[in-house]
Amino acid sequence: MELQDSPSCPRHDFQVTMTLRSLHTDVSRPGQLVGTYECPDCGEERRYPVQEVA
Repeated sequence: MELQDSPSCPRHDFQVTMTLRSLHTDVSRPGQLVGTYECPDCGEERRYPVQEVA
């Protein structure tokens, strides 16, 4: 996932791009890489799939 592909924070009416905090594998989905993103304005954290791990 490229920086311009970072998700927007759903808590804002205007677009605030979340920043990537960490990457890890999801134990419930082997082979799936998940990123934890944080909003720089409000601190909201969300997990989003990043890519399949081969």
